Amino acid sequence: MATEQPTLAVHRGFLASLQRVCLAGRTQAYRRTGPQRGPALVLLHGLMDNSAGFAPLLAALESNGVLDREVIAPDWRGHGDSEATPGAYWFPNYLADLEALLDALGVTEPVILVGHSMGGQVASLYAGARPRRVAGLIALDSLNVPDSDPDQAPKRYGDWLDTLADGALASERLYDSVADLATRLARRYPELSSPARHYLAASWLRPTADGRQRLCADPAHSRRMPYGFRAAEAAAMWREVRCPVFCIDGGRSPATVFVDADTLAARRSCFADIEHLTLSECGHMLHVQDAAEVAARMAAFLHRIDGRT
Repeated sequence: MATEQPTLAVHRGFLASLQRVCLAGRTQAYRRTGPQRGPALVLLHGLMDNSAGFAPLLAALESNGVLDREVIAPDWRGHGDSEATPGAYWFPNYLADLEALLDALGVTEPVILVGHSMGGQVASLYAGARPRRVAGLIALDSLNVPDSDPDQAPKRYGDWLDTLADGALASERLYDSVADLATRLARRYPELSSPARHYLAASWLRPTADGRQRLCADPAHSRRMPYGFRAAEAAAMWREVRCPVFCIDGGRSPATVFVDADTLAARRSCFADIEHLTLSECGHMLHVQDAAEVAARMAAFLHRIDGRT
């Protein structure tokens, strides 16, 4: 008899709302649900994840009574059900994709951006580039990318050229089953419960013709890039943000070793109106690990934004 897989409380309506639109000649997948009133909640996932990763958080937000609004959540290019563009994973493209999607969906009023990890980086930079389009910003375990060393530029460019020459056709990541990936996630995210790991594994995989499972994120994302994160440029963008900002970090996240506490505090000080919270028992996937706590903290912030708009 087959063993029943563990489950996790998720927002089923959100998961069922997957749609697609053509943006600049490529297929852009996104989820969109909820009434179109008040500031829309725009959810931006992290690297190698996809929009389905926010379903546990949305279920918890609904329990807190703050989902009486539109929710929009794209799959970044080369993630989830969005078309891959192996030669075009330059970071500024994510900002352009976000703006193109908002325009295509007719979203003209300021939105509330919620970004996890890489999605938080995109959200924070977009809020600086387009301050009038953003009513609020929530960064989940983000803003923690190490600054690049200019002296390492020659090596980065050389490594990038080598990657293009040696691995132009990156191989798909294949797994025997959802349980196979869930077991691997247990090593990467030991703080996650078994239901959380199984949910993420199932949402990250798609079946292949031979009965295996492939990761629905373009393996080209793992290629070395010639440029690094430029903290001074990011800080200049952050100083242009005009909306309230809420940073929620995981105290047990591996990202805590990427950037020291003083540097993170200096980065947060770039924002004119900011709240910060560290959930001491949470790791990097805090919005899945403890969706109820993250949602409760977000709810107070969202009420504050709603009172301003």
